[in-house]
Amino acid sequence: MSLIFAALYTRMVRSNMLEVAGEDYVRTARAKGLTERRVVLAHVIRSSVTPAVTQLGLDLGGLLGGAIVVERVFGLPGLGGATVQAITGNDLPLIQGVVLFAAFFVIVANLLVDIAYAALDPRVRYG
Repeated sequence: MSLIFAALYTRMVRSNMLEVAGEDYVRTARAKGLTERRVVLAHVIRSSVTPAVTQLGLDLGGLLGGAIVVERVFGLPGLGGATVQAITGNDLPLIQGVVLFAAFFVIVANLLVDIAYAALDPRVRYG
């Protein structure tokens, strides 16, 4: 399940790196005499990863839903099996609990994405 997402993120970061590598501030860093490794790590990757972090935050909800499908297909016990049983059995409190858990999971993921923005992009500061 994660291999599909890994391929998408790899392509996204690669295309962003190619785009950022031609920016003026990257050429300026090279002209200052920084090593290529330092330029790539400090400038190119840092700017290129931000869209991938955004996409990761959006995809975490889909991964939770995909985990339910994987549990059902392979017969693994877990939240997915309990959710399907609750839906088929009209167990409203359990359905509400699963939805509340999923919403909490998505909110925490978005909070982590916002924190990662502050660490990756020096222009983003929270007051």
